[in-house]
Amino acid sequence: MSYVLTSRTQYHVELLQQLQQRLQKASEVVPAATLEALEEIIVALQHQQPHAHELGQDWLSTLATHQPQLVPAIERDLFWFFGGSCLHTLTDEEIESFQQLDEQADEAEQAGQPFDRTAVRKALLSR
Repeated sequence: MSYVLTSRTQYHVELLQQLQQRLQKASEVVPAATLEALEEIIVALQHQQPHAHELGQDWLSTLATHQPQLVPAIERDLFWFFGGSCLHTLTDEEIESFQQLDEQADEAEQAGQPFDRTAVRKALLSR
């Protein structure tokens, strides 16, 4: 069965895959269970499983609590994407920027215009 992901979800799946590659390179300090859980999250998102966001939120929260040395390897976008308790790791300024990013993406989608999430994100977060 083929699944069509939204551009937003696809963007975040790609960030998770990049994170997975970075963590695999550091596998001597990253528990195998952490990598297995990350793979489960990626697959759940790709297959649009309803529990995918909950898996991601739980994984990120646990990682931030029990392996804080790995947090710098995680794109801040992922904390925003999974939301909930993950938002505690973001600053107020980051939350505001991510809100603006999502608003601009929604406006572009409603207008049927292309949206370059990476470029807009860079401009918003570099202010």
